[in-house]
Amino acid sequence: MIRANHNKYWVKFSKFYTQTLIGFFFGSVKYFGEYEEKGLPILMISNHFSFYDGFIQILLNLKIFKRRFNFMMLEKELRKNMMLAKIGACSISKGKRSSLESLDYAVELLQDKENLFLFFPQGKIESIYTREFTFEKGLLSHILENVKNDYQLVFNINLINYGTKLKPDICVYYETQQINAETNTEDVEKAFNNFAKACFTKQGAK
Repeated sequence: MIRANHNKYWVKFSKFYTQTLIGFFFGSVKYFGEYEEKGLPILMISNHFSFYDGFIQILLNLKIFKRRFNFMMLEKELRKNMMLAKIGACSISKGKRSSLESLDYAVELLQDKENLFLFFPQGKIESIYTREFTFEKGLLSHILENVKNDYQLVFNINLINYGTKLKPDICVYYETQQINAETNTEDVEKAFNNFAKACFTKQGAK
């Protein structure tokens, strides 16, 4: 298992690279949501539809949450680009014994109020038009069962609006969720799907 190894120079470069990349390919990034700062670690659950995922969440974190950015990816993919560990990537090898270490590491990250941990529940890239999200088993349930301290759960849905302009806009929706000791994976999956449907409705009205 590979842990995140944040390097301030690489983190700073990633911010510059992200802003340049998104600025080149998209017309604008528009944010829709409300967030109350409580000084807690953040678990962010987002849809996964493109290469730009991760970069979009980096921008969202820079603008709204201002936490140390962490995300999990397959170990075989991370080993191809170890630089990503320097900006917050950690690894998981699904189906292997080491995956439990990765799950425990996610719990560890959510014990530090400076951290934001990004989780893609689909486990793979799916169409941006996906309307019903099925969560992979394992990571979320492990977090819900083992994180004993308070943290904030944030839902994030990102959609693209092409309109009549040459470059499309990114519409970033986010919402803080209420959770308690009784919250389970099924509750979160249902709430995330309801949030996603609301986002698609708002997007259709633009």
